[in-house]
Amino acid sequence: QGANLKASPGASAPPAAGGSAEQFRGKARLPSFAAPRRYELFLRPDLVACTFSGSVAISVAVSAPTRFLVLNALDLSVNRASIRFQALAPTEVVFFKDDGVLVLGFAKQLPLGEGVLKMDFTGILNDQMRGFYRSKYQYKGKERNMAVTQFESVDARRCFPCWDEPAFKAKFKLTLEVPSELVALSNMPVANATFAGPIKTVHYQESPPMSTYLVAIVVGLFEYVEGMTTKGTRVRVYTQIGKSNQGKFALDVGVKSLNLYKDYFDTPFPLPKLDMVAIPDFAAGAMENYGLVTYREVALLFDDKSSSASSKQSVAITVAHELAHQWFGNLVTMEWWTHLWLNEGFATWMSHLAVDSFFPQWNIWAQFLDRTTTALRLDSLEASHPIEVEIHHASEVDQIFDAISYDKGASVIRMLQSYLGAERFQKAMASYMKKYAYSNAKTEDLWAVLEKETGEPVKDLMTTWTKQKGYPVINAKIKGNDIEIEQAQFLLDGSSGSGMWIVPLTSRCGAYDTEKKLLLKLKREKLVIGSQCGDRKKGGNFWTKLNIDGTGFYRVKYDDELAAALQNALETKKLSLMDKIGIVDDLYALSIARQQTFASLLHLLYGYRGEADYSVLSHINTVTTSIAKISADATPALAGDIKQLLIKILLSPAEKLGWDPKKGESHLDVMLRPLLLTALVQLGHGKTINEGVRRFNIFTRDRGTSLLPPDTRKAAYLAVMQNVSSSNRSGYDALRKIYKESAEGEERLQVLGILSSCRDKGIVLESLNLIFTSEVRNQDAYILLRGIQPEAREISWNWLKENWELISKTFAGSLITDFVETIVPLFTSNEKAAEISKFFATRTKPGFERTLKQSLENVRISARWAEGIRSEPGLAQTVRELLAKP
Repeated sequence: QGANLKASPGASAPPAAGGSAEQFRGKARLPSFAAPRRYELFLRPDLVACTFSGSVAISVAVSAPTRFLVLNALDLSVNRASIRFQALAPTEVVFFKDDGVLVLGFAKQLPLGEGVLKMDFTGILNDQMRGFYRSKYQYKGKERNMAVTQFESVDARRCFPCWDEPAFKAKFKLTLEVPSELVALSNMPVANATFAGPIKTVHYQESPPMSTYLVAIVVGLFEYVEGMTTKGTRVRVYTQIGKSNQGKFALDVGVKSLNLYKDYFDTPFPLPKLDMVAIPDFAAGAMENYGLVTYREVALLFDDKSSSASSKQSVAITVAHELAHQWFGNLVTMEWWTHLWLNEGFATWMSHLAVDSFFPQWNIWAQFLDRTTTALRLDSLEASHPIEVEIHHASEVDQIFDAISYDKGASVIRMLQSYLGAERFQKAMASYMKKYAYSNAKTEDLWAVLEKETGEPVKDLMTTWTKQKGYPVINAKIKGNDIEIEQAQFLLDGSSGSGMWIVPLTSRCGAYDTEKKLLLKLKREKLVIGSQCGDRKKGGNFWTKLNIDGTGFYRVKYDDELAAALQNALETKKLSLMDKIGIVDDLYALSIARQQTFASLLHLLYGYRGEADYSVLSHINTVTTSIAKISADATPALAGDIKQLLIKILLSPAEKLGWDPKKGESHLDVMLRPLLLTALVQLGHGKTINEGVRRFNIFTRDRGTSLLPPDTRKAAYLAVMQNVSSSNRSGYDALRKIYKESAEGEERLQVLGILSSCRDKGIVLESLNLIFTSEVRNQDAYILLRGIQPEAREISWNWLKENWELISKTFAGSLITDFVETIVPLFTSNEKAAEISKFFATRTKPGFERTLKQSLENVRISARWAEGIRSEPGLAQTVRELLAKP
């Protein structure tokens, strides 16, 4: 915001010089004629009454003639008599509540240059997990409140009046007045504290320039573990009393991440300390506040005895993600929310880079393809959006914190890094960081630096991926010694889009030592394949694979000859892990879009029956789950046989691993075991279900039994739910008891996630209604919703309609979208889509409008897929043949 403070002579005065406050209503952004330079903020939270009072003195630079100051404030009571700019009192004070804007009008034009704006205000520590809010926790058997902030994206204005946009960076000097026995944290270290009996006043050091959404405050009872980086930065993990031991793993990853990023960006960590805090009530997974990162407890705490391997991995990735933001996001900040993907896509990609360096045995880049496939799935909808999306009003920002900003963002960064090469990419990133430190940047600024450093056409290439939604499918056909390649936009509903991309194509053939690269700029192109690809006439070792290791954000459709050669390469174990994932995911999507048959998908899946790798089987499991669901609707008569076929594919690796952990087995095998057992239970495999129930019964008598360690509990819980009904509810009651009594966050969530996984309507309703009780924290409601089975979709939809008013009142922001995106896509008929659409016609809000559109589109796509499966000739015969195979 380096605004020039002199108004140029002869320039006509901006409209703000006169006119009324009304001119500032309904605008996307605040006007730029005044900008904050520094905030002195004082806050006094009352943790018993759940209110707070405060005062702010903001140094404001006025750069053009105006008699107004326009800033953000929402849900605050501002004391009008206290407002002063220098010595001037405003003649009008207007709130535009819908915009979260406060307009101060003065009798005459304000002097140009810097002046101080002061005011006092009060507010409520709300229960919405945004702004300045309260979170509840237990201490010595009593319930206590802590005060916490969550400001991203536009909620700093709920705590203090401010210029609440990322580009208005300013320095912050905070003072808190809190009960003496509590820990009070902010972005910067404490400068000094004074005590007056039960109250202490804590003054913090002044921060470097930062955006309002990164300011943070946490006040409560905590203990901590601490460590140091190689450069002497103090890192702490704060937890509830008695849990600090569970912060050690995150601390270790945190220290390593700061060391790694300092080298990667060739820029030291910008602040004197870094704190990470576990918060009991937290809407997101974590938040990268500068120097004071806040987390959901399950995203930060890890206990060797009671946590699963998958939770260890997700803690590592979350910590590495948030700390990548300390540079990419906090030091260099996006100029406006349109560029949110820069923050999130980059931190998502970077967290995998870091975790891969700390834990190479986890094979994290193969697991990264989960992100890519999630993004490909969402981005093949008509209701998707470009990575860079125009934000016209604060109320729209929440909608873009989705798989496009995070996962597509990270995937196109991986594609670019793989095209430019790791070393060139890293050098350019370090230049970018130095150039824009402590200021703001747009997407184009990043491309310009990368282009200058590498000499590659980065801007032209990347603009095709960030400015338009969707992606291409590359059609590959063999003609003589060439492969003809053609790109077309891929849409899951089978329609054709008009998008065109510049595609960094990679291909290998016959072996992995020959790789070709081609920048596809046209609709059609030829790939010359030489003799090194094997002899087509002899068959056998001839095959070609495009999009090596899934680094490109596109799908590939092969002609019959190329597809058969690839299936052969798969079955003769010639393909890399990532390529095994790529071909099944592409064929699955092409089958949904009815560009390939359902039978060809089953054939390909059958080729994975000897597979033993976690990453590959995790994708196979996603596909088999979807197939089991759709076949129940599309071909009920065949559904049982199809389930048997899917069991046949997954059974041998599951039997090899068994239920019991083995000494010295790998992290990935520990994660694979529950994945396979859960899949078999869901497919109705009797033997696995019975074993799960047997182990559960022993577990209910002896919680310490080694027969049910944390990793396999979910499968056993799910097995128990298969037999639960209103007249046979002992298993359900036993699970509810575990939920109530367990002190472990992760275990409670495991149980919560399966309480609604039942065919009995009474039990499903009972579980859903827990959402409205104090038993389930609002942040966890979505976990309960995820368990709903297709058999219970009708009852769940009726429940949603009946309780919609209550749900809308109780759940704020992103939490309300969970209800729509978990229940609506369970249906597979156009009639149901019409009914749901009609219900929401009068009930949508900007916050979940896009989610609703996407969910309804998924229902229609499923309906079309089911219809295709029903009319597919010879499907029953294919299923029988595959079942009969040895």
